[in-house]
Amino acid sequence: MRFPQGSLSATVAQRFFEAADAPKNGLGGGYGVVGDEQIFLNATNSEGKPYSGLDDASFQDGLRRAAVSFGGPKPMVSSLGNATARFIGNDWQRSTRGECYQTLLGGSDGELVRKLDEISRCYAFLLAKTADSKGWAKDE
Repeated sequence: MRFPQGSLSATVAQRFFEAADAPKNGLGGGYGVVGDEQIFLNATNSEGKPYSGLDDASFQDGLRRAAVSFGGPKPMVSSLGNATARFIGNDWQRSTRGECYQTLLGGSDGELVRKLDEISRCYAFLLAKTADSKGWAKDE
C-alpha cells in the first residue's frame, strides 16, 4: 500500500492494519513499512499453502477493499507481485548469531552471507533515514 508522501507513520500503519480487520480477513500475517509504503505478504508454508488461508487473488482483493474503505490518509495499491523468501531456521538458544543458518547458506564467509550482510547494511541505512525523516524516536 502506498500512502501520500510523508503521511505514513507507525500510528497510521497500525490503524490501516486494524481497519482492514486483517486477522479476520486473512491479512493478519503482519506488515512492514519502508518510506511511504506498507508491505503485506501472503506467506506460504513449505508446501505452498498460504498461512492466511487466502489465495493470492483473494489476499490482494482484501487489500484493495481495505484501501477503498480507509478514511485518510488515502492509500492505494502500489504494486502486486510474487517474491520468494525463506524463513530463518536456526536454534537461537544455541546459535545466538545465526550460525546454523549461516552454515545452510555456505558458511559465514560464503558469498550468500556476504550479500545478506550488504543487504542488511542497506536496510539499516534506509530504516534510519526513514526514522529521521518521520521524526521517530529510536525507542518507538
